[in-house]
Amino acid sequence: MTDWKDKKVTILGLGRSGIAAAQYLSARGAKVFVSDSAAADADRQAQAAEVEKLGCKVELGGHSDEAVEFGSFVLTSPGIAPHSAVIQKARSLGKEVISDVELAWRETKAPIIAITGTNGKSTTCALLSFMLEKTGRVAPACGNIGVPILSQLDRKPDYLVVEVSSYQLDYTTNFAPKIGVWLNFTPDHVDWHQGLENYKRAKQKLFANQQHSDYAVLSMDDPVVSQQITRSEIFPFSSQMNLDNMVQAAYVSNGFLAYRIRARNRIVCAVNELQILGQHNVENALAAISCCAILDVQPQEIENYIKEFKGLEHRLEYVSTIDNVPYYNDSKATNPESAIKAIQSFPDKKIVLIAGGRDKSTSLDEFVDAVRNHVAAVILLGEAKERFEKALREGGFNDVHLVANLEEAVDLGGKLKLGPVVLSPACASFDMFKDFENRGRVFKDIVRTRLEMAPSVQG
Repeated sequence: MTDWKDKKVTILGLGRSGIAAAQYLSARGAKVFVSDSAAADADRQAQAAEVEKLGCKVELGGHSDEAVEFGSFVLTSPGIAPHSAVIQKARSLGKEVISDVELAWRETKAPIIAITGTNGKSTTCALLSFMLEKTGRVAPACGNIGVPILSQLDRKPDYLVVEVSSYQLDYTTNFAPKIGVWLNFTPDHVDWHQGLENYKRAKQKLFANQQHSDYAVLSMDDPVVSQQITRSEIFPFSSQMNLDNMVQAAYVSNGFLAYRIRARNRIVCAVNELQILGQHNVENALAAISCCAILDVQPQEIENYIKEFKGLEHRLEYVSTIDNVPYYNDSKATNPESAIKAIQSFPDKKIVLIAGGRDKSTSLDEFVDAVRNHVAAVILLGEAKERFEKALREGGFNDVHLVANLEEAVDLGGKLKLGPVVLSPACASFDMFKDFENRGRVFKDIVRTRLEMAPSVQG
């Protein structure tokens, strides 16, 4: 761990990770300058005041030259792209620019289990943390899941189970997790990375510094992930392929989750015993099982605790049933690929899908195919609704309804009575909401208000 006394650090961004970094560094004697580009509204000013109480200097409304020049290095919010002016300025001055996961790796001796992928990171991170902590280990879920990694170091964890985004990985240099998990790869964040190849390279940095004693848990079902070359030992998993030729693996056999390690095969549980819905969650469960096997969690513990896990808020979260219509909150589906997984999670019935928001401008071809096969009606809102409507109608799906807001969407979904109503937007939330959590909670509040208006109906 670094001796931080009187060392100067610039932090870019006054979000959760920036505040946690300011708390961590200032508590150890560092001189901290926090710079945020957001306007100085009431919320930001309140956050700034709390950070200033720590002895940090704070500026709002833009990144000044003084802030960039201040630190011996720059700790950046993952939301700030490498091609932005402030990062370019810092690098032109010879400053090292890193993310909080890089700093945490340098500061802790706790083994890090780092989980990345275009989709499924949060669920896998939460599931693995849940299973490890049920065994008595201190293994907090942190990182991109919403709990800053630096806020967990003082807990003296046995393991850190870290969701890492491509943004955070892009700003790493020496980061080397004990176990790196790569779930899948599909186009996303292409604008931020300025190209798909850059996005892919950011994901691959998860394994760049690993050694032979480390592990790479890789999906054999993904054509990109399965080809990853690593120095570390590979532990493959697949929900679709026969992995009999692998000395260690996690897989599905005759409807059961199973794994093999040290030449012994273990059955975990039946797929239908999982409380998390959908084929994608089978894959997430296999990734978690792989990590548990590597960490020598007892087979009975793996079975018991994987069956107990009920899933994450905003991830195919059951809300209530009103007049025989169930409602599910999948607000975390912020891209089409993630929404497709939710759509396909109801194989025995068609759903009413609520989608739309701020468009990521990715292809909708596979999304339209999934809608045609699994959806009875689509309700669209937000900035993306016209493009989504056009793509759906051109793809031969015409039961499309445009609404002005989420309240109208919830009400219409109930009136249609065509199946479960699922909010799975396939878009970012920032056109109408603070973030996907805000969107999901608003959706749940609306549903619960409608339930209260019909008290005789059980939900």
